Amino acid sequence: MKSKVNRVEILKLLTAIALSLLIVFAIVFFISDQPMQAISSFLLGPLASLRRMGNIVELMIPLMFSGLAIIFIFRTGLFNLSSEGAIFTGAVVATVAALSLNLPPVLRITVSIALAGLSGAVVAFIPGFLKVRYKANEIVTSLMLNFICLNVGLYVIHEYFLDTSINSPYSYKFDAGVGLPKILQGTRIHFGLIIVIVVLILAWLLLNKSVFGLKSKLVGANQKMAEYVGINSLLIILSTQLIGGFVAGMGGAVELFGMYGRFQFSGLTGYGWDGIPIAIIARHQPRNLPLAALFFAYLKIGADIMARESNIPFEIVQIIQAVMIIFITAQALLSGYKKKVMMQEVDRMEKEAATND
Repeated sequence: MKSKVNRVEILKLLTAIALSLLIVFAIVFFISDQPMQAISSFLLGPLASLRRMGNIVELMIPLMFSGLAIIFIFRTGLFNLSSEGAIFTGAVVATVAALSLNLPPVLRITVSIALAGLSGAVVAFIPGFLKVRYKANEIVTSLMLNFICLNVGLYVIHEYFLDTSINSPYSYKFDAGVGLPKILQGTRIHFGLIIVIVVLILAWLLLNKSVFGLKSKLVGANQKMAEYVGINSLLIILSTQLIGGFVAGMGGAVELFGMYGRFQFSGLTGYGWDGIPIAIIARHQPRNLPLAALFFAYLKIGADIMARESNIPFEIVQIIQAVMIIFITAQALLSGYKKKVMMQEVDRMEKEAATND
């Protein structure tokens, strides 16, 4: 039955993409003077050069970190939206550590990423703790916490690490060697790709091959039942928030050291929000995140190229992205067909059991 259900899920994804593309094409034909050029830029533009293909992989790295963070944070049923603040705080803390520590470059990067992860864990822990201890609504507290992280982080950078020799609100540059090396010439694909792949493997093992993974799944499915069988649900909930926040903080540091030579974010990165649909597309499984992040990154890069090479305004690009995500994440799409397949499989199994008897 599981294999047939998986095939239905794949068909659902392909159907959603097809319907989304039809709507995209309709919008483009309606508003563009050169619709075929715009569509070509959207579909084929990301593959036009090695640099553009590299842009896709570069974008996949923070998206995979963000999606994985959401998988952990949402694992036990909490809708904690603090991963955006955790990513930003991770980048701030990594900057402070990289500019303050007097260590060899490789060790400095390692310590900075670890400290960024710890700061992200603290950020994600706060709404989770307030929820389990004081029943505070985690959506409200996490949304407000994101803006606290933003403004505290910008204050720290602008007050203590601002490079006044330039006209932009950036930090001082990192020392030579303090950055993740590039792994493919002609692109900006960096060593963060290796880091995130290792983290995904470890996360898959933790969630699918460990007692903790089973307990967290049970808590997410039915907290009262989990407590009835002796699981400390509060400990599991807070643990998932800490791990998810750590992953998000790491992602902020990896993006900083891989793509920039200094802190130059003027606001929240947006990766934390992107992680939610990516986790949904990946069906909350770490092994599916690379494909989900690839699709999302291709969509973003293609839409950006279309906006630059045609008369499609940027607002329409965002509408197109939203339409595609809505269709892909729609739970009701093909739900009737999925139910039919499951019922047919149940009938088949019952007939086989009756024949064997």
